[in-house]
Amino acid sequence: MSETKIVKTTCSTCGPCCEVDAYVKDGKLISVEGARNTPMQSGGLCAKGVAASQYVYNKERVLYPMKRAGRKGEGRFERISWDEAYDMIADNLLRVRRTYGAKSTVFYAGYAKWYRPALLRLANAYGTPNFCTESSTCFQAAALAWRSLYGNMICRPDLKNTKTLILWSSNLYHSNTPMSPMYKDLKKRGVKVIDVDPRHTVTAHDADIHLQLIPGTDGALALSMAQVIIEEKLYDREFVEKYVYGFEEYREYVQEFLPQKAEKITGVPAELIRLAARTYAGNGPAGIMFSASPVVHHINGVQNYRAVFSLIALTGNYDIEGGNRTQPGPFSPANEFGRVRRFDGEEALGQREFPAWFDLPCDEAQCIRLADYILDEKPYPVKAVFAMGLNHRMWPKPERLKLALEKLDFYVNAELFWSKSCDGADLVLPACTSYEREQVHTGGGGRFFFSNKAIEPVGESKNDIEIIMEVLRRMKVREPGIADEILEGGYEAYMEYILKPSGLTLSELKSHPKGMQGRNLYQPSVKTYEKEPFHTPSGKVEFKSLILERYRDSHGYSGLPRYGDYREHWNDFGIGREEYPLILNTGSRKPQLFHSRLYRMSWLGGIEDVPLVEIHPKDGRKYGVADGENVRITSPAGSVTGIAAYNNQGKPGVVYIYHGSPNGDANELIHKDYVDPISGFPGFKGYFCRIERTGQDEDKV
Repeated sequence: MSETKIVKTTCSTCGPCCEVDAYVKDGKLISVEGARNTPMQSGGLCAKGVAASQYVYNKERVLYPMKRAGRKGEGRFERISWDEAYDMIADNLLRVRRTYGAKSTVFYAGYAKWYRPALLRLANAYGTPNFCTESSTCFQAAALAWRSLYGNMICRPDLKNTKTLILWSSNLYHSNTPMSPMYKDLKKRGVKVIDVDPRHTVTAHDADIHLQLIPGTDGALALSMAQVIIEEKLYDREFVEKYVYGFEEYREYVQEFLPQKAEKITGVPAELIRLAARTYAGNGPAGIMFSASPVVHHINGVQNYRAVFSLIALTGNYDIEGGNRTQPGPFSPANEFGRVRRFDGEEALGQREFPAWFDLPCDEAQCIRLADYILDEKPYPVKAVFAMGLNHRMWPKPERLKLALEKLDFYVNAELFWSKSCDGADLVLPACTSYEREQVHTGGGGRFFFSNKAIEPVGESKNDIEIIMEVLRRMKVREPGIADEILEGGYEAYMEYILKPSGLTLSELKSHPKGMQGRNLYQPSVKTYEKEPFHTPSGKVEFKSLILERYRDSHGYSGLPRYGDYREHWNDFGIGREEYPLILNTGSRKPQLFHSRLYRMSWLGGIEDVPLVEIHPKDGRKYGVADGENVRITSPAGSVTGIAAYNNQGKPGVVYIYHGSPNGDANELIHKDYVDPISGFPGFKGYFCRIERTGQDEDKV
C-alpha cells in the first residue's frame, strides 16, 4: 500500500504565493494545508487555497495544445503537438513583425504573475514596446500615485514598530488572509487602528476608529485630515521645510476641506475626521497600509491616493521606524531584470492618452483601450497578441474586448482553464499550476525559499517560463537577431540567475525546506533621504508633482492632489442621476472568490452561483425590492440580473456586486470610457445604476 507524502510547495491561486504542505498519494494531490515550521505560515490557509484539488483537477483545465478548427469565436478546436504549436507561434509572430512592425504585437501577462519578468524579456527580444499586464487595471495606478510624490516604489508600513496604523481600504480578513494573525497581534500590543472603508467589514469591526466613507471620496477625507493636522500644527515642520516641494500651495488648497465640509462630501462625521487626524499625527510613529485597487478604481483615483500618500510625508512618517519605511530586500534581479526598453520613435499603447503612466514610469504599456486599438487600428494596427492568462473580464465591457480579440491576425493564450477568453484564440496552450512546477521565491526580510513540484503536470501542461523560452528559441532559429542570454540558458539556469546575487545556490536552497536568508543583503536603514535626494524632478517629496504639471494644458492634470467628485461629473458622461440614483460599486473582495477564476470550483463558486446584488435594507424598502428577490441592475452601459441580498455593512445608496460571474458580469455595467484620465483605470467602484424587480418568468437567474 502506497504512503502519503508531504511536499513543500506553494499555492498561487490568488496571486501572492503562500507556502503549502501538499499531501500526495500515488502521484495525486489529495489535500493541502498551510505549511508548518516556516517563518511565514503556521498551518492556516484560506478557503481558496484549501480547494486546491478542485483547482488542479478541474474539468475545465486546458490539457493539451489546441488549435482553432472553426471560425474565430466559434469555440471549435483540435489537439496538436507542442512541436506544431511552437512552430505556429514563431511563424505567425515573425510574419506580423515583418509585415506590420514589432509594435503591432502585444505581449500580455495576466494570471498568474510569476512569469512576468521572463515574458517582458521575450517582448524586448522581439522588439515591441507593447508589454502589458493585468496591472492596467490593478496596482499600477497606486504605484503611479506614489511615485508622483516620492519617486520610488511604495513603502509599506513598519508593523513591528508602529503605534498607529491606518488601513486604507484594506480588508485584511478577505484580501490578505495570511496577515490576519498579525492584525490581531497589533491589537493585543495596543496599536491604534484606523480603518477607512465604505463598509463595516470584519476588519473594521476590530478597529479603534472606522471612517466609513462614501465610495470614491477618499481624497476629500485625506485632504480634510491634512487640514486638521496643519491647522493644529501637528505636522512635522522640519521634514516639510527640508524635504517637501509645493507645501505652500498644498496648505492653501486643503483649507477648502474643513471637516464640516468633508462630512457632507464623504459621509464621515467631522469629529471622527478630527479624531483620526489627531491620532495618526499625534500617536506616532504611524503607518498607512493600502491595497492595490479599491481607491484607484475611480475616475479621480490617482489624485485620491496622492492625497492619502501625502499624509505620510506631512507627519514625518516617511522612512522611519514604525512609519512607512523603505524596505530593501536581498540583492536579486528577480523582479528587476526585464525592464521595458525605450524604443526610439516607437509609441507604446496608451502613451498618447496617459503620458504620465510612462513618465513616472510604470515600465509597461497601458492596455485599457486594447479593444479600441485593435478595432480602430490607431495609433497603429495591433495585429497579434501573445498572452498568458488573458482574462477579458478584467476590462470594462469585457464582451467588447472578446470580440476585438477575434479580429486579430493571430492570438494565442496560455491558460490553466478553458475560459471564454480562449474561444477567439487561434491557439490555446496548457499551463501548469504552482503544484506542477518548481520555482524560486524571494520573500520578505531577505529570505528565499524553494517551491517543489508536488505532482507531475496534468495532461501536457507546461511551466510558463519554459514555454516562453521555447518560443524564443523557435523565433531565433528563424531570425538570429531575436535573442536573450538569460532565456536561452534553460529553466535551471534561470533559477540560478535569480539566486546568484544573493550568494545562494539552487542546490543548497533545495536542501533547506524552511528557506534560507540571502548572504548578500542590503542593510536596513532609515531616513535614506538624508543620504540621497528623492527620485523626483525636484529631488524632494512633491506635494505638487512636476511631472503631472507638464500635462496641465494638454491633458488637464493638476500637480496638486486635487479632489474631483465623480457625483458632480455625471453629466460629462451623459448620465441622468434621476434615472440612475444609486452608486454602483463592483468587485469588493470576497473570501471565496478571485475575479472570475474560481466560479468554476464547486466548493467556492457554489456559494454564489448567480450574482448577489448587495443593497442596504433601506434601499430595498425604498425601491420595493425584498431580500432574495430576482432583480435587474441597469447602468448607462448595460444591465445584469441577480438576486437581491440585504446587507447593512455599507451605506444606503450604494449597490455592491462582485465581478466576473459567468451568469452576469458586473463589469459589463461599466462604460469603456469611464476611466481616470491620469492612469486609465476604470471607475469600477464609483458608477451609477438603478435597481428593479424582475418577473418570476423574466430573466430567470
